[in-house]
Amino acid sequence: MEVCEFHSQIYGKFQNQLFVFEPSWDCFRPIEKVGWNGTKYAVIDYKYKQDLFDDNYGFGSLEMKQLCNKLIRDTDLESAKLITDPLLFWKWCGENEAKWWYDRACVFSSPCVPRDSGEWKKYLYYLNVKSKTLRRAVNSRMTKRLLPRNIR
Repeated sequence: MEVCEFHSQIYGKFQNQLFVFEPSWDCFRPIEKVGWNGTKYAVIDYKYKQDLFDDNYGFGSLEMKQLCNKLIRDTDLESAKLITDPLLFWKWCGENEAKWWYDRACVFSSPCVPRDSGEWKKYLYYLNVKSKTLRRAVNSRMTKRLLPRNIR
């Protein structure tokens, strides 16, 4: 099983199935994908959490629950490689739903996530990065000597 750490969460991939390590359950759980929900990166696992009173809640089936218990015994969590770039993480996951959001590719957790410029700025603040696009047009008639110091 391949294991990586992304935003303080440990994820695993086994036979094109994604898993997330739940410390409170002390086990891996199957997930569909990881996406931006407007405030943070969220795990999408709705199909595994259908019935709250099911014995296999969070796993979907008994076979998946047994597989997750086997994976936690066989996997070394200390060997998880750290991934900080969201685009590299989604490529590691095999995610092909990344859409361009201004100057960055992003996977959204739902179609209802707001995508205006204010939300994009909050996303950049969450990632602690600057935008890749040009923020201010430079007057081409000025020489560099006449430009204000903060533009140089």
